Amino acid sequence: MIKFIILIPATLKIYNASAGSGKTFFLVKNYLFILFKSPHCDEFKRILALTFTNKATEEIKNRILQCIKEFSNQKISKEYHFLYNSIIKDLKLTKRQLSERAKKILSEILSDFSSLSISTIDKFTYRIIRSFFSNKNIYIEMDTHKFLWEVIDNLYNRLKSSEKWSHILIQLSLERLKKGKNWDIRKELFKIASLIVEENSFFYMKKIRFQSFDDWIILKKKLLKRTKKFEKKCKKQGEKFFEFLKKTSIQKNSFYYSDFPKLFQKFRVKNIILNPFHQRIEKSIQKKVLYSSKNSTINMDQKILIERNKKKILSLYQKTKFIYKKYIFSYILDKLFLKNFHYLSIIQEIEKEFLFLKEEKKIFLNAELNKILHERIIQDPIPLIYEKMGVQYKHYFLDEFQDTSFLQWYNIRILIENALSENGSAMIVGDPKQSIYRWRGVDYNLFLHLISSSSKSYHKKIITIGTNFRSYEEIVKFNNSLYQSVSKIFNSTLYKKIYKESKQKEFKKPGGYVELNFIIEQKNYRNELYCKIQKKIKKLLKQKYKLSDIAILVRNNEDGNFLSEKLLEDGFIVNTSVSLLVKNHLEIEIIIHFFYILLKPHCYQKRATLILLLLKNKLIHTKKRDHDFLVESIFLPFDLFLKKIFITNKILDLKNLYNKSIYNIVEKVIDGFGLLNQYNTESIYSFLDFVHRSIKTVGNSIVDFLEYWESKKEKESIIISDNTDALRIMTIHKSKGLQFPVVILPFTDWNAFSKKKKEGIWIDVCPNLYHGLDSIYIEIEPYFKYINDHFFINIYEEYLSKIRIDNLNLLYVATTRPMEQLIIFSRYGKDQSVSFYLKNFLYEKKLWNDKIFQYSFGIEKKNY
Repeated sequence: MIKFIILIPATLKIYNASAGSGKTFFLVKNYLFILFKSPHCDEFKRILALTFTNKATEEIKNRILQCIKEFSNQKISKEYHFLYNSIIKDLKLTKRQLSERAKKILSEILSDFSSLSISTIDKFTYRIIRSFFSNKNIYIEMDTHKFLWEVIDNLYNRLKSSEKWSHILIQLSLERLKKGKNWDIRKELFKIASLIVEENSFFYMKKIRFQSFDDWIILKKKLLKRTKKFEKKCKKQGEKFFEFLKKTSIQKNSFYYSDFPKLFQKFRVKNIILNPFHQRIEKSIQKKVLYSSKNSTINMDQKILIERNKKKILSLYQKTKFIYKKYIFSYILDKLFLKNFHYLSIIQEIEKEFLFLKEEKKIFLNAELNKILHERIIQDPIPLIYEKMGVQYKHYFLDEFQDTSFLQWYNIRILIENALSENGSAMIVGDPKQSIYRWRGVDYNLFLHLISSSSKSYHKKIITIGTNFRSYEEIVKFNNSLYQSVSKIFNSTLYKKIYKESKQKEFKKPGGYVELNFIIEQKNYRNELYCKIQKKIKKLLKQKYKLSDIAILVRNNEDGNFLSEKLLEDGFIVNTSVSLLVKNHLEIEIIIHFFYILLKPHCYQKRATLILLLLKNKLIHTKKRDHDFLVESIFLPFDLFLKKIFITNKILDLKNLYNKSIYNIVEKVIDGFGLLNQYNTESIYSFLDFVHRSIKTVGNSIVDFLEYWESKKEKESIIISDNTDALRIMTIHKSKGLQFPVVILPFTDWNAFSKKKKEGIWIDVCPNLYHGLDSIYIEIEPYFKYINDHFFINIYEEYLSKIRIDNLNLLYVATTRPMEQLIIFSRYGKDQSVSFYLKNFLYEKKLWNDKIFQYSFGIEKKNY
């Protein structure tokens, strides 16, 4: 029997809900409890439920409305029967009383549906911000990446014409060329521009943006003076050593492994960032042996010379070591800061262009909404915020808390704490093991801190939901064992505990199947993997699964592209964000090419491409060879060219054609080439929908339409019915919150301990040393682990720890999506990948065998 703890006033209820534990069910139950407990039929107006995706919002909203509807007519479906009985029991109501109350509540909701506040956190944030700018027409720009590139392009063109800035841009380009990189600095500028919108940089950027160009010049001089002074000291120590050798006639190769000369040579040439004081030289000093007694090439005179001058050599060594230890931390920090210094010095100019373009376009960026709200909350008292919103909420529900960023939580926490202080309530649901959006500013430590910390202003209740309602027994058992095994590897005590205590109870009947495959083929790994996946899909279809029962989850779009293309070639119906992009379909490519020819009728390259597309797909009927038809058609006058390539003659009136709307022209092109057929209705109609929307946005100009298309084509997808029987391919990130009867997890060999993209970090510093700055931005480098300083070593170890947690959480999300079968494919022998966790688990179970490449748990069959 499941125990439900009902929300009571002035309590912050925190549900620690592992994957498949039915958190939505608990959220709906608590929501309904408040709704039916209240004597007011419009209590829903005082409840705010926030989620992170539109799909989750719709699911919660639909469940709540469906429950109220079924409670009102007393026709309770099997799905909500337990919920129905729980509400009656907890509120001590009769069935008739509950039905009457449900009717009144439903009527109230339908009469004021907009006040049913179940929303994504982004929409809620935007709604509050809009209330502060109600007198302005301001729109949201979702594509931050595109906007920032526009900022950088505009800025670059402006600065290169400036006498003040042009020499700096040239200097930066030359520095890149010296390092063997492309001269174009715009990518580096874009990286710095991204800091303006990154939440992790918000508080630091607020301070750094006030630095004027003159301030940066002064700071640069300080840094260069400081670093050169230390380098000069190091060089001096190195030269002292070699002058001493010359004076005493001691040869360099007379020292033990030539360690002393090698050390001081590094000082002489200023190669000092990596720790030059290695263990062997320290051991030889401890033993008081500076030369090798076993080296027969060292004559006795040299040994005597070294022994006679040992004190002076060691004194020079100790003084050099003292200087190094005293200044190395500051030196490395300065050098790292100088690496991005010129780009950071342009930050004011970047921000000017950023603000100018926003004002010109009358937009907010979706990425900066939390920052804007944060600044308003600091300025305005709570009552004014509610006044602007037009409502004051008493009860808060926050779903997927592990995906909350610091600013999101800060903004909402103020509202929640205010409600709790006035006898309201709040419920938070999350799972730190499913935190996979750190790159978006999300911090899983927020949830861990919320669970472990205490508060004086409100009561806190932690509830762990320990039952898995999604997966069959074998999958739950496998995941329990796998993540118990993984928990032993963690250095972090807190995270070790989270995974160790993640064990779940099985709710469903016995059954389920897990299969681990290790592919030994290295050269043709991807093709070998695909062959195995194809065989597995065919086997699943024989087990009476439908294509739509199967989801293939990948780490990145590249792997998704590879699999979707292969599966489509082999005749499988595939539903994926890759294959469903409108731009990937032939008929759309033809239409777009035709518009480019309309724009530039005498562009023969475009004409040739269009003719070849039509010939290749048999959309031109001719008895001539392709080459002959192309030569004959390409240079014709435009009206004759159209007559030559079109199936129908309805489109030949050029004057009439140019006078039509974009939408009408598309219809004519579809008809003229005979593009519409039973196989492509979804792509054609999705494109027509895009055309209709584009006309509303950019008008009826061909130039504007094509420009709009180029900016949107990478995200414009086909509108496809959920009822289509098709294989689903998606990234693990997109699968979060979903479930599937069968999950195939290929390429389970992504690197567990590193990532391609560099990360940066803000370091607190002494303002006196950095001309008023109390924090600086540096990039984390792999060589940090070799620096003889705990500060840098700790930064790198923490960075690696975060990456490891990110990658493990990804694996957890992926392996907890299936209901009945989990099929994993990994590369044999790749121990730096997440494959290591699987192999280690099998070792612990005493199942691993170097000659066995497939392991299974449970019976491979469909569970009915």
